[in-house]
Amino acid sequence: MTTNAQPSPRWKLLAPLAVAIIVALIPTPPGLAPHAWYFFAIFLGCVVGLILEPLPGAVVGLVGVTLVALLSRWVLFSPEQLATDGFNAANQAFSWAVSGFTNSTVWLIFGAFMFALGYEKTGLGRRISLWLVKAMGKRTLTLGYAVMIADGILAPFTPSNTARSAGTIYPVIRNLPPLYDSHPNDPSMKRMGSFLMWTALASTCVTSSLFLTALAPNLLAIALTESTTGIRINWGSGSWPSCRWAFCCFYWCRY
Repeated sequence: MTTNAQPSPRWKLLAPLAVAIIVALIPTPPGLAPHAWYFFAIFLGCVVGLILEPLPGAVVGLVGVTLVALLSRWVLFSPEQLATDGFNAANQAFSWAVSGFTNSTVWLIFGAFMFALGYEKTGLGRRISLWLVKAMGKRTLTLGYAVMIADGILAPFTPSNTARSAGTIYPVIRNLPPLYDSHPNDPSMKRMGSFLMWTALASTCVTSSLFLTALAPNLLAIALTESTTGIRINWGSGSWPSCRWAFCCFYWCRY
C-alpha cells in the first residue's frame, strides 16, 4: 500500500521568505551594522520555516546556510572585512558554511544515530530486550530490572529516548502484562502493567542523563559549555560521575 504525502500549503512556503524580506526592508536599528541586520532577517525567516515546516527542518536549515553563503557580501561580512587586502569573500563564505560539519559533536550525534538505525533494522535491540525478559522475567521485580538493564544497554548507542523507550522497549513490555492477567483501564492494571510502564519511564529518564550519547541535547549542551567556558567534557568524564547516582536511582525505581 502506498500513500501520497499531502503537499504543504503555498502560504507556508512563502511565509518564511516574506518574513525575511519584510524584516530586511525595515530600517536598520541604530548601532547595528546593516549586514548584521540582514543576517538577522534571514535567521528569522529560518525560524519561521522551522515553526511552520513547509519543508523538513534539516532542509530549512540548509537553505538558510546556503542563502547566507551566496549573499555573504551583504549579510555575512562587514565593509571593513571586504576592503581588507587579500580577503576572498567566496572562500571565507564557503569556510563558514561548512564549518559546522567539522564539529566533532555533530559527527558524534550522527554516529550515534547510525548505531540506533542499525539497532532498529537488525532487530538487535528487540532481541536484547526479549533475552533479558526471558532470563529475568520470573518475578515482577526482576522483570522491572530487566527493563532497566535493557534500556541501559541501548542508551549509549541511541541518542533519542523516544526511539529507545517507545520504539524498542515499549513494544516488548506492552505484551507482557496481559500474560499475567493485567489489562489497561482495568483494576488489574496495578498487578503488573502500571509497574512496568512506570519503571520504563523512570529508567529512560535516568539513562538519558547517564550517558552523553543517550540524548542528543546532552551533546549540544556540552558543545555550548565548551564554547562558553572552555571546559571540555568527553564521553568518559561526562558519564562516569553519573554512574554513582544512576545506580541509586535504578535501585529506588522499583518503589
